[in-house]
Amino acid sequence: MRPFFTAEEIETAIAAGLGPEHFQTKAGTQINLIPNPRAEGYICPAYDPATSECRIYDVRPLDCRLYPFALMWDAMHAHVVLGWDTKCPYMRDLSSPVIIQAVNEVAQWIEQDTAMAAITRYPRLIGQFQEDVIVLRSLDRLTDRVQQGKVPVATRTFTLADRGRIDAALAVSVGHRETPLAAASFAYHYIWRHLLSYSWADLHSHICLFAESRDGMFMVLPPLGTGPLAPALHAAFRFMRERNGNLAVTRIENVPESCVEEVRRLGYRVVDKEADYLYAAVDLAALTGETYKSPRAACNRFLREQGGVLEPYDPRDRTACLSLFHEWSEQKHLAGAEDWGRALLQDAAGAHETALSSAQELALTGAVVRVGGRIRAYTIGMWLNPVVFCVLLEIADRNIAGLAPFIFREFCRQAYAKGACWINTMDDSGLPDLARSKRRYHPTRLLPNYIVMES
Repeated sequence: MRPFFTAEEIETAIAAGLGPEHFQTKAGTQINLIPNPRAEGYICPAYDPATSECRIYDVRPLDCRLYPFALMWDAMHAHVVLGWDTKCPYMRDLSSPVIIQAVNEVAQWIEQDTAMAAITRYPRLIGQFQEDVIVLRSLDRLTDRVQQGKVPVATRTFTLADRGRIDAALAVSVGHRETPLAAASFAYHYIWRHLLSYSWADLHSHICLFAESRDGMFMVLPPLGTGPLAPALHAAFRFMRERNGNLAVTRIENVPESCVEEVRRLGYRVVDKEADYLYAAVDLAALTGETYKSPRAACNRFLREQGGVLEPYDPRDRTACLSLFHEWSEQKHLAGAEDWGRALLQDAAGAHETALSSAQELALTGAVVRVGGRIRAYTIGMWLNPVVFCVLLEIADRNIAGLAPFIFREFCRQAYAKGACWINTMDDSGLPDLARSKRRYHPTRLLPNYIVMES
């Protein structure tokens, strides 16, 4: 629901008293939200909770002027449509003739040359398709205007049916046969569909996997397949530029080290991203020696005080696991999780629900630990290739000493017994506490991870 501001609207909003720190860039972007001073959650910094009014109402951006109407692409991303947002209770109370009259007036306003010029310059003003927005009419003039001169790209929605195709493309891609990044997997992306709209396209015999939010479209992996990357990279960047306009969001994430030399030679800019933590599976399974004294002692304490054992995850455990996730999140809040960590917790709820609900379909393996007959820890993982196992999710009751180290060690033991040489625990998301926890197990290597952008 964050409104998008064009560069001109940002200047006007700052002149009206809104702080420049609320915008990531002055070139056009969504506004940054701030914590709600009177309740949980976040609010727009232009909103005054004391008066329930907008501080810059007279110069509010086009995105706000349209609401509760919504400007978006249809489900096939072929036509720009005007709809109304069912999340707005006011719209539910209006009669159809009033809505129709308002729609016609708004449509005429939008399809004036001045408005169309602004929307063409800032295509992120056109949102992605939303199922809870009722389509009222197609905007054909605007569609023709924003599509003018663009090279058509046939994208398809990212669904469970694509798992085989994506897995096969990953298996032959550079970097997958050695020690791949955690992001080089179907499930890693599928569980985040509640936050991002995923789609894919076949560009020059490579599968290109895109993700889109209101901030814009980006690629979540480099083009997947065999052969030179240059044609697919060029086509993918052109497609993203046409969708994003001049926004800096255009990029490719989770690029492995083995691709970097080629993309740099092609003239693209490469920057660091958080690295994945990689461990020798035999070390985590054994936890022997002085190096692992602390986590080994924690495991022994748990066994001495609780006596739990690792059990396979069963779909019937889903409800209990989700309940534990919400308990654990509350424990993190009470422990004083930093703002970024709290935001990640909110985002993670949907990922955990999808992983627990679709574990079998996603080829995920899981385990739980019961204490006193109740599930007090669970973990979910996946095989990235025959010798690399990834711990995707892990939750343990923070009030039970040694439980987190115990379920982690036992899960790694299980993977080691099935042939894992390496354990990937993903990155630390820039969270100091998580980084300390991962370093506690002495990673063998930090797997480099990169973002690629146009120079």
